[in-house]
Amino acid sequence: MMASFGSSPQFGVQFISEFRIVLLGNKGAGKTSLANMILCRETSSPKSTAQCTRIRGVAAGRLVTLVDSPGWWKNFLLHETPEFQKQELVLSVAYCQPGPHAVLLVIRVDASYTDKNKRAAQQHMELLGKDVWKHTVVVFTYGDRLQDQAVEQHVSSEGETFLWWLVGKCGNRYHILNIDRYNGTQVKELLEMIEDMVAGNGGSWFKMDQKCLCDVKDIRRVAEEKAEKSRKMVQEHRNLHEGQDCSLSNIRIVLLGFRRSGKSSVRNNIFGRENINLKRTSQCVKTQSEVAGKVITVLDTPGWWKTLEARDTAELDKQEILRSTCLCPPGPHALLLTLRLDMKFRNEEMKSLEEHVGLLGEQAWNHTILLFTHGDLLCDLTVEQYIEGEGNDLKLLAAKCRNRYHVLNNKNLLDGGQVTELFKKVEEMVAENQGRYYEMHPRTLKEVRRKWRLMEKKSKMKVKAKHRRTISSVKGAGQYLTELSLVLLGYGEAGKTSASNTILGATDFGIKRTSRCVKKKGYVEGRLLIVIDTPGWWKRLPIEETPQFTKQEILQSVFLTPPGPVSFLLVIRLDSSFQEEEKRAVKDHLNLFGDTVWDRTMVLFTCGDWLGDRSIELYIESEGEALKWILEQCGNRFHILSNKHQRSSTQVSELLTKIEEMLAENKACHSGMWDLKQKTERNLENIQSNERGIQRQTDDVDSDDDDVFTTDVQYNII
Repeated sequence: MMASFGSSPQFGVQFISEFRIVLLGNKGAGKTSLANMILCRETSSPKSTAQCTRIRGVAAGRLVTLVDSPGWWKNFLLHETPEFQKQELVLSVAYCQPGPHAVLLVIRVDASYTDKNKRAAQQHMELLGKDVWKHTVVVFTYGDRLQDQAVEQHVSSEGETFLWWLVGKCGNRYHILNIDRYNGTQVKELLEMIEDMVAGNGGSWFKMDQKCLCDVKDIRRVAEEKAEKSRKMVQEHRNLHEGQDCSLSNIRIVLLGFRRSGKSSVRNNIFGRENINLKRTSQCVKTQSEVAGKVITVLDTPGWWKTLEARDTAELDKQEILRSTCLCPPGPHALLLTLRLDMKFRNEEMKSLEEHVGLLGEQAWNHTILLFTHGDLLCDLTVEQYIEGEGNDLKLLAAKCRNRYHVLNNKNLLDGGQVTELFKKVEEMVAENQGRYYEMHPRTLKEVRRKWRLMEKKSKMKVKAKHRRTISSVKGAGQYLTELSLVLLGYGEAGKTSASNTILGATDFGIKRTSRCVKKKGYVEGRLLIVIDTPGWWKRLPIEETPQFTKQEILQSVFLTPPGPVSFLLVIRLDSSFQEEEKRAVKDHLNLFGDTVWDRTMVLFTCGDWLGDRSIELYIESEGEALKWILEQCGNRFHILSNKHQRSSTQVSELLTKIEEMLAENKACHSGMWDLKQKTERNLENIQSNERGIQRQTDDVDSDDDDVFTTDVQYNII
């Protein structure tokens, strides 16, 4: 039904008898609550919108058609959003033909907003075309959370005006609403603002490029046809094994997958438990219980980072994945490979996944079922449509698993049918494998067990030795200092900036990448702390490939705290591997300060919560000789920091005590500082001299080019 227009003497604009509105925004912005509030609908707690939903009702005496659309993850750029969700955003316009009068970009006013959030919003909005901004109003939700603060004041202070940039794109149109309770005045003002906008657009509504809309519809239609063929093929394959006796009285399962893919939620779902203990799995967790008349054993394993190669995963995590199959003897019937339906699956994820599953050997794929989590997001879409829509990488993965897959809705623990159907698929796979379960090659199994026992033995010996040193050390041997100056060094993304914030107990350093030295001060336990954060180098690249500017900044850190820093903290992430290339990069960058730098350097391990119940000594043993060499250079001085627990003063207090003990061992606070500064100054002069030489050569080339050009011009004139 098309809206009718007429004159409105009160506002001097065109009067819209029926509004058509599309709601867009990131997950958790409050789109569904806003829709309910506008139409004064009483509902229970709103669920996540999986597909476009059209709602009709009356608001402020006007007929209103609202289209609620799926939200994108706030920190995910467009290429990280699944295809079916992007298609739904485009199709939202088709739900209110001939087109919406307004697109409402919904943003929570009480949540932080970064540059990445802004870029994500821009990219998802512009799926509808660049002209969408002419028809968009920014709606800030949860306005009551601001209390007495004006929205303009809040937005100006939020995220370096990223929000104002979005408001500016919308012609400075914005409205603030309290969606917790109905407010007729706020709704009436919003509709009036939309009327003004429509009048400003010459009375027209948003008209999307019809070719783009038709293309998306065609893609969706083709995907549906292919998906239906795939579904029938899979069902026919299952029917072939239907008559086989494959019932199992006990089922052994190993869960594998990326971090945050939902493995722990799957474990709770299988056993019908509430979503408790959903912390990151740092070690294999074995759970056994009777479900649907069967004894079910589930091994949950540590996840890996989604796009990282296996070589970047910490050795401890890889060892845990290998051990998992040994912890449910004689071997698991199924490896459940968990994937989230609400995240894009790309070539990087495919490569990472193949390498990590490949740790178990190529035969592992014969026993693997793809397990899709967050099944509630599919809504009316079939899993086959999702697989078809995501492209070749996901289809290739499904083929590697012989098109064995299952969908779980982890939010619906009462649906026991989805779990029993999963068990049925496991039994069918076992029958297809002639009753065989997964078995690691005996030689590989023997090596895994030998390596693990050796690591445990050596790490326990080191723990005992450390305990003896602690007891024999003189209490209070450290020299208490009223002022400490610290320089943090390390590769990019090691956690230097977060560690700096944790040490000072504040967020003075922000969260952005450090491109220049940043110095901050603060009082911690009666001491004046001067902390210098430095630019990071590339983790595995040789020093020759570090930009000269970065090396200059690193060296300049020594001269920012006269007479010089009392300690260098070498920051290393615990949750990633440390290999020979990292060792060389660390060695060469620290040697810029001279050999004496190691005497006042301590290794600061970040991501301390990743360890779980495991000892740091076990981690060091598992990583091997490269990390041991670095620690030996630092006199085996190290400390663990969890940047997730910045309010924990104990970990910072212990760090300062260790630094004072190190200084006591070195006899004097500034012992050897003169040599270190001399070496640093010489290297800094060399780098600057090289830079000037390169600049002169560039200038000479430019000058020669100018001469040639001038000569050519003069010749032509002659």
